[in-house]
Amino acid sequence: MAKPNEPTSAQGEPLTTGKVLRATYEIGTVLGRGGMGAVFLARHLRLPGKQVAVKVLHGAEALSEEVAVRFRREAEIASRLGHPNIVEVLDFDTLEDGTPFMVMEYLRGEGLSRRLRKQKQLPLEEVLSIARQMGAALQAAHRAGVVHRDLKPGNVFLVPTEAGGVVGERVKLLDFGISKLVDSRTVQTLDSVLMGTPQYMAPEQAMGHNSHVDARTDLFAFGAIVYEMLAGRPPYSGDNVAELIYQIVHLEPPPLLTLAPQTPPHVVTAISRAMAKKPEERHPDVGAFILELTGIPLQTLAEVKPGQRSHPMTPTSPSAPRLADREEHIPTVGMRPHAGIDASPAPTGPQTASLSPRPVARPRPKWPVAVAVGLVGVIAFAAAFFWKGTLPPPPAVAVAPPAPPVQTPVQPPAPVTPPPAAVVAQPEEAKKPVEPEPRPKQPSDIDGPRQPAEVAPTARPRVRASTPESMPDSVREDLAAAQKALDASNTAEALRHIRRSQRTKITGLSYSLLTRVYCQQHDLANARAQWTQVPATERPRVRQYCSRYDIDL
Repeated sequence: MAKPNEPTSAQGEPLTTGKVLRATYEIGTVLGRGGMGAVFLARHLRLPGKQVAVKVLHGAEALSEEVAVRFRREAEIASRLGHPNIVEVLDFDTLEDGTPFMVMEYLRGEGLSRRLRKQKQLPLEEVLSIARQMGAALQAAHRAGVVHRDLKPGNVFLVPTEAGGVVGERVKLLDFGISKLVDSRTVQTLDSVLMGTPQYMAPEQAMGHNSHVDARTDLFAFGAIVYEMLAGRPPYSGDNVAELIYQIVHLEPPPLLTLAPQTPPHVVTAISRAMAKKPEERHPDVGAFILELTGIPLQTLAEVKPGQRSHPMTPTSPSAPRLADREEHIPTVGMRPHAGIDASPAPTGPQTASLSPRPVARPRPKWPVAVAVGLVGVIAFAAAFFWKGTLPPPPAVAVAPPAPPVQTPVQPPAPVTPPPAAVVAQPEEAKKPVEPEPRPKQPSDIDGPRQPAEVAPTARPRVRASTPESMPDSVREDLAAAQKALDASNTAEALRHIRRSQRTKITGLSYSLLTRVYCQQHDLANARAQWTQVPATERPRVRQYCSRYDIDL
């Protein structure tokens, strides 16, 4: 036997903790209950850790065919809308006795009604953020021909979210279509916890004129909720239902500016128009209300063309000018954001795509031109660098002819015009003892390729003067030691002796040894660089030696 307040099925069987529905959902605690049904927290048995909310009709109402059809229609409506700001319906089925139940996503967060009890008045930025998301959900429903008819803070749920490293809050509307389960002319049903309260009803709904209920009825309740978030109290309150209905039908709510003096005038005007007594005096749709309230139109994915993006939307600041009077005719696609938009983080999540205006077209970037100019500069620099690297050998030939006119006045023994090499050889030999310092830098296994440019002008004279008879004893000893080290494949020791010999005197034999050292090291670049300084008498021996190491000179 069921206890008096215990939810039961249509046959009176109690739905207790641990009961399994259709071998899938294990009933847990009761999340809420009303005159026609209850909502339970349940565990999905085949998906460990997944929790869902199960709404079950109970009592005699569950046996009514009309009620069962409307209950199923509610599930179909929420599932068909598939909007991120509408609670998601996951399943619909019946118990063994025919009692229908609906499975929905389990939301973690708090209801708007609870937040209002804690904070009373909410900041304007938070109010506009909640309003935009509620408006997006209602617009989707109204376009699908669905009227909620039970909007109230208790049916607005706030879910903390995180997307892209930004923490925000997503609004979820609950009980879509549930008001169709009841006869709105009966006060008893309207007082039900789950079915709503007359505080947010439009005059036509409060008077029972159900044939006049449409999207503008939801708009009245929407405006009343926004009023309460700013004012900290509902627009209408009374000791009983009759008094409430009288106020809704005949009286105006207290002026919003007396309860919330900092409210911008355009926000006050938008709320007053949404709560007009006559439906025809209200905004034509939710989108027009949101545009006047926030200064920014609602936008859906269907309005965004392929390849275009929408930026996350932020609510307007308290000082934002009213745009509705002068910009209601502007289409939602391509709408520029209003001048007073705050830079505070916008609500994140999938709904931002449907709430955001498309960005204004921006000029094409100029970086491709800069990159092209940079590439041309790099290519020009590289060409100059490599061109300069190929010049060292020619200067030896090009500089030689002009040298005789410069040196001829100083050389009386040269009345005859000798070959260019002979003319240059005499002055260079004379200068040799004076400039021994830069020569230690010449042969190097690191920067060998640069040696030809440094020694090219004096290469030939040194070859002619590099006979064994003209070598100092120290140079001859170093070169002999270098040859011995080279024969022993000790290239490092050979290089040390060759460099020491060149610090005293640069000889053709030293270049011959250097070339062979680099060939043994398989250093083709340095071998070819030193090869240009090898005298003709040494070249056959050097070429034959390097051929052993597959280096063709």
